[in-house]
Amino acid sequence: MATQLRAPDLINPYQLLARSPADSAFIEDLGLNRLLDQVPFNGPLSRTAALQMLVELECDQATLEYRQQLFADLVGNPDLHDQLELLMRRLLVIHRQSSEFGWASDLPTGLSLLRNYRDLLRNQPDFSSAKSAGLQALTEYLVTLAASTELEEIDQFLQQIEQLGGLELRVSVDSKGVPSELSTVRLVDQREADVPGFLTWDEAEAPLHRRQSLRDQGGLNNLGQLLQNFLSREYLAVIYRFNASIAELATLLVGVDLYWSLTSNFNSWQQRGMDICLPEILPAEQREASIVGGCNPLIESQPDTPLVANDIHRDSTQNLVLITGANNGGKTTYIKTAGLIQLLGQSGLYVPAKQARFSRVDGIFSHFVAADDIGRGEGRYRNELRRMRFILEQATPFSLVILDEPCGGTDYLEGQRQSKILLQGFHLLGAATYFTTHMHEMAASLTGPEWSALRHLRVMTELDGAELKYLYQVTPGIAERSYGEQIAALLGLAEPEVLAVVRDQASSGGYTELLRE
Repeated sequence: MATQLRAPDLINPYQLLARSPADSAFIEDLGLNRLLDQVPFNGPLSRTAALQMLVELECDQATLEYRQQLFADLVGNPDLHDQLELLMRRLLVIHRQSSEFGWASDLPTGLSLLRNYRDLLRNQPDFSSAKSAGLQALTEYLVTLAASTELEEIDQFLQQIEQLGGLELRVSVDSKGVPSELSTVRLVDQREADVPGFLTWDEAEAPLHRRQSLRDQGGLNNLGQLLQNFLSREYLAVIYRFNASIAELATLLVGVDLYWSLTSNFNSWQQRGMDICLPEILPAEQREASIVGGCNPLIESQPDTPLVANDIHRDSTQNLVLITGANNGGKTTYIKTAGLIQLLGQSGLYVPAKQARFSRVDGIFSHFVAADDIGRGEGRYRNELRRMRFILEQATPFSLVILDEPCGGTDYLEGQRQSKILLQGFHLLGAATYFTTHMHEMAASLTGPEWSALRHLRVMTELDGAELKYLYQVTPGIAERSYGEQIAALLGLAEPEVLAVVRDQASSGGYTELLRE
């Protein structure tokens, strides 16, 4: 018996076992599911595979380069992307029909499945200009299937079916003249018989639709059902002989869809005005990052408003980044951008930046403001401290830590003291750490040789009279204020507006006399 030819695994070509991340909070905190919502996947399995690919964080160098080369082929050559789409569309049909045939054993579906399988291999997509090992392996697999004796057998079988015009049957009767057995004398091709009057359906229709058509037209009579069962016994076994090869081909769908869909999404980023690049991934021991013009793809672009790009830099001597500035000024977006670019690049994907080179990390640990956990009887501050303890216990000097305004759930002075204590811990650890805060006095106090690894950044804003303008640019320095009053005024919550809103509502509601003047 010939060994089953295996389809190439385009996602994990070297069959290395994927590992779950040490912590998965970053999936929600960085908006990874929102990112995948942008991608035009054609099936849930492709999306699941993409999520797993992004979060495992331990992609070996050979696999990373394999993926990068394949994506480079598709992004750099639109014709290859189009050819992959052609393959994907045909695999979608084969996968659907293979599933239908598996649970229904429907002869018309089985024959259509064989035809689609044969036609794909006889008219293959053209990947001849591909440079990546992935598309070359895909081509080699399809060419080998096309040259197999199995495909020749499928051809012969389908030709026999296509030439079939009818059956000559022998009916045996018992001594009482009652038919007791039905057997085939010979197959009759179309040259010897009139075209049979069987019901026919479009190949795209599912078995359930065909059965409904039969019911609508009164169904098969007893003889018709007998003949249908006979044909199924004769030919389904032949189709099942080829089912393993067809099912193996169908396993390509997830990988093909994943690469086509992600490439389509990278192209959409470019159409929105973002630069994209394949980053250089450095060993974890170098503990550095240099990203030029990084953007967050989760930010929706506004008409006539270009996306603001920012640089992201760190190294082993300065890897604790403290970011201050106004609310809505871009602090959270900046640290999420750092995390998303790390995730995408370390998985072998394009990143939204002009240039990028950065070290691997062994884990990503994040904390963003969460609601009180009333189920455990814990408030926000207790939750924050519990989370900080977990991160300090799990992170290493080769990790990426992203913290958005921790210690804000308590008294301001206590929050400043605890923030400084936590920053001391991460300074000692040496993990690449991003820490946003509105505690400007605390930030300004962190100077001197004992804070050698600390780098101060601020988000830029301009005050034009009473109007606060956001520039969304991140520059070195410490912000002096958060402009909370200006933001409140912008939202109509300055003192005169607040009182006016209450009085207006009272007047319209008829309870003015109850107000305290």
